[in-house]
Amino acid sequence: MGPASTPLVSVAVPLYNNERFIAGTIESVLSQSMPDFELLVYDDHSTDRSLEIARSYTDRRIRVFASESNLGPEGNWNRAVSNVRGRWVKLLCADDILFPDCLEKQAAFFESPDSAGVSLVSCQRTIIDPEGKSLIRKVGFIDGGRKEPSDLVRKMVRMGTNIVGEPVCGLYPAALIGKTRGYRARIPYTVDLDFWVQLLRLGDLWMIDEPLCAFRISAESWSSRIGEMRHQQFLEFMEEVSEIEEFGVNELDLFIGRFNSAIQSMTSLMGFRLFAGAQDGNGSNGGKYKITEEQL
Repeated sequence: MGPASTPLVSVAVPLYNNERFIAGTIESVLSQSMPDFELLVYDDHSTDRSLEIARSYTDRRIRVFASESNLGPEGNWNRAVSNVRGRWVKLLCADDILFPDCLEKQAAFFESPDSAGVSLVSCQRTIIDPEGKSLIRKVGFIDGGRKEPSDLVRKMVRMGTNIVGEPVCGLYPAALIGKTRGYRARIPYTVDLDFWVQLLRLGDLWMIDEPLCAFRISAESWSSRIGEMRHQQFLEFMEEVSEIEEFGVNELDLFIGRFNSAIQSMTSLMGFRLFAGAQDGNGSNGGKYKITEEQL
């Protein structure tokens, strides 16, 4: 039996030079407790064995697409969600993983009466190293439940960091993609946050207060240069968000956020160097836009 013409969930994986991790990412999707999904893998003209590995899977829910030229992360991320058939969409970077009940629990919320007016379901995440070892079991800046966008965005600005989660954490309605401007890399570090903010202009957030996925870090991902860029680009992002009147970001929010962003940047840089610096000799980046030297 082939894949359903209208699966409940579309998992879109933008892929570029990630032969080390792509098998684990694909297998984490195939191991989901909820089988009603399609898995779309979009290879962005990789020069390693990434495409070969992705094509080696025979599960009929998988479709693999190859680009004849390199589109870059922004182009490939948008291509990955441009032709989904599912009602709900998850963008999954090609070195992150889903825990077995991730799709089931996130989709179940969207299928419930409580989902009216919700444009994004997110969850907490675990941080893992290149070998898949858990470094931080649960990262959660906000508790579970429904979050009103203005309160959420103001808190995010004040904390100076991403409190919603990376792309792996989110699930959103396919019907809303056309109401956004898509993934935009004008500020590379906040390409995911920019998209979350666009969705939050269309509805509320529902946070599931348990880790349902894992975000992978590596030594290649966090150099000194990235540490500096993280702070500067988050400041730019804060200024843009403050211009959206409906969120009500004020000067005090920005003042507190500037300080906390600097602290978050230094803390993240030190932590990622400590945990990942001696472990990743491969340099694979999983297609994450914000972290590769050639994309800066």
